[in-house]
Amino acid sequence: MACIVIYLSKYYLAQKTYSMRAQLESFTNFAHALYPHEIHYLLADNHLQGEDSLRILQLIHYNSQNPANRLPFDPSIDKRKYSNLKKWIQQKLERLDVDRFFAWIKDLEQKIMTDAISADEEKALIQYLNKVNPNQYYFPQFYELVQNFRDFLIIRIRMIYYTQVSNFLEKHQQLYKRIVATNNKLNNASFDIIQQYSSSTQESEQWIKFLTKTFRNEHLDGYTRYRAVVRLLYVYYNYRRFDDMKAITDELDRVLKSPHFYSKRILANFYANRAMMHQKRGELEKAAEYGYLSVRQKNSDYLFYVNNLCGILLKQQKYKDALKLMQNAIIELKKTNSFYNRVGFVSLYLRTLMLNGKVEQAESYGETFSHTYRKEIFEHRWHTFYTAYLQTLLAQHKYKKILTTIRRSHLVDKEREFLGKARYLPTIQWYYWVSSYLETEANLPDTRERLVQSITEMKRNKHKEKKIRELIGEVKPHIPDIIANKEFSV
Repeated sequence: MACIVIYLSKYYLAQKTYSMRAQLESFTNFAHALYPHEIHYLLADNHLQGEDSLRILQLIHYNSQNPANRLPFDPSIDKRKYSNLKKWIQQKLERLDVDRFFAWIKDLEQKIMTDAISADEEKALIQYLNKVNPNQYYFPQFYELVQNFRDFLIIRIRMIYYTQVSNFLEKHQQLYKRIVATNNKLNNASFDIIQQYSSSTQESEQWIKFLTKTFRNEHLDGYTRYRAVVRLLYVYYNYRRFDDMKAITDELDRVLKSPHFYSKRILANFYANRAMMHQKRGELEKAAEYGYLSVRQKNSDYLFYVNNLCGILLKQQKYKDALKLMQNAIIELKKTNSFYNRVGFVSLYLRTLMLNGKVEQAESYGETFSHTYRKEIFEHRWHTFYTAYLQTLLAQHKYKKILTTIRRSHLVDKEREFLGKARYLPTIQWYYWVSSYLETEANLPDTRERLVQSITEMKRNKHKEKKIRELIGEVKPHIPDIIANKEFSV
């Protein structure tokens, strides 16, 4: 009998230990998934009951700041405290989440438009009129909700709430008009900025003052201010003003410490932009740190964030990490409706496979993708894709196949439309000239003359020098007799 009691005691102790370990593992995974800004919100206004809960929260903060040297959570603390703290964190972040506020607005808007709003929901909306601040994120969307609600009330001769609603709309009418005008101006700025980013046919520097002023205007709503600063970052990127880009990113970091801007989506976007900024400044460790933060959040921009981080890892020569990242994201690739992101992802995936010594696999994947999505490729980033795909052929010395691929789709003619634009080199044309020479379709003097002339034209854009050197280095093993000439030093 004594043996049975001892056995059962050991069994229950083992079960209890296993249960605690499993719970701590679950809490650890939850804690490690929190963003640094989220932890800042929690520490700034914790109101926690008990020293143990505060110690746990402080350890979460330490581990967030030291991801390479994380400390384990204390198993001697009552597991209920871990459970209660997790629940408290989730509830607090849910209350702060501006995207939940937006979802609430849209839900009520639909119910008003379909005559489905309940008496309790009407009461909650009226109560919120006294809580909302004009600088709150999504304030303009809330104002439009209240406009729809007033229309809903008056047509039904529901005067009980009408006066309060009208007073709110009248009080904030001028601010709302100013916000609408500002966002219309932001739309105009967006066109110039993206035109310059994609083709260099437009200037966007003239928008810097307006965008900066809009971002710093604390009387405006968070939605408008964030739209402005994202566009400002693009302008600085367009002009390679990376010091200015860092300064405004640091300023945005401080602004985002305010929970009025909080949502995981916004933070993921900020971390991705911060990663890009550090990459352009050559600060690759910092870039990777923020890049990994950005890919914790899966949304419609997830593949863009993965591409961003993969590019950083490739620059760090962490080829295996980059490949693992992309292979884990393949499932998201199949879900996306954005062919801009899809083509960009596949193009980078081909390059990542090559750098991992999987050149034949890269060629096969690229060929299948080009046959399946030929129409979509030519609608979205065809130059990016075919540059990557032709690289797989060049690496295998498949010069005849390069010529066939280029001629079949008239890629050289298409590429000429891009010549002179900031983001493009005549890479496909170079592959064509090199392959023509090696397949004895062109002689050495003509090939050299074409390449030298091309370099002369590209040198007019100072931002292309590094890319020109990379292109020369890529083709050099195939035509060393031509590249040896001093005219190819950049």
